[in-house]
Amino acid sequence: MNITQALKNSYSLLIDKSKTYKLDCEILLAFTLKKKDRLDLFLNTDQKLNELEKELFLNYVDQRKKNKPIAKIINQRSFWKFDFNLSRKVLIPRPETEVLISLVTNCITENKNLRFLDIGCGSGCISISLLDYFKKSKGIAIDISKEAVLSTKFNLNKFNLSNRLKVLNRDIFKLKTNDKFDLIISNPPYLKLSEYSCLDPSIKIFEPYEALISDNKDGIKFYEKIIFYFKRNIKLNGYLAFEIGDNQIKKIEKLLYLNGFAVVSKFKLINNQVRCILAKKIKNYALQ
Repeated sequence: MNITQALKNSYSLLIDKSKTYKLDCEILLAFTLKKKDRLDLFLNTDQKLNELEKELFLNYVDQRKKNKPIAKIINQRSFWKFDFNLSRKVLIPRPETEVLISLVTNCITENKNLRFLDIGCGSGCISISLLDYFKKSKGIAIDISKEAVLSTKFNLNKFNLSNRLKVLNRDIFKLKTNDKFDLIISNPPYLKLSEYSCLDPSIKIFEPYEALISDNKDGIKFYEKIIFYFKRNIKLNGYLAFEIGDNQIKKIEKLLYLNGFAVVSKFKLINNQVRCILAKKIKNYALQ
């Protein structure tokens, strides 16, 4: 069996399971054959697969048939400029989170000696992207999940950035610090419990529940806590950056306003829902 035949066979296995079945199969085969990218497959269509490669590839395709995300099959996801390694219980980085970083990089000068706090670091994708863009920056990343902390540390070592980021395995609301930051950034859990049943099986089965679900009221529990608990740790004219859920913008904007912040940038999805916001600290006190 050569590459052309392997792809043709795998397409037929996934066509009813995935809207992106061709892309899925090509990524999985390129990964199996240790190709640099999918293009290499089409430059070597006559290359034959050995028995081990065939077995491995079919195993990957079978996992995809069972709704397992590609990133969880190959334990890797491209984000910003990097290919991040993913552990089993870490949220898959998404394009919206790259937009969150872009909001920050569009408002803060590239050569700033930035000090930041990444709340709920997961794979480390946010912290590492900030360290890459802001070459003089240093930060602290924190997550309650031990596996997330290990994943962040692994990726830091992979990209030789360990000396610029302190990674803590801790409940964020038990973190006692007098440090002042230019930026606090977070993609916290923001889904309501009632929204969980509507999630795609690939998310419900293979992504960490605790990184997705906030509460069954309005999903803003973590934003309330982060804004109130950490507002004193943000320098005047410093920034707070969030990824947020559907229909949460009005309540979060009000929380920010009452605690001395002004929203300076937003990103809307095609359905007009605000997904990312950047706020600037303009007062050192909360409104009564």
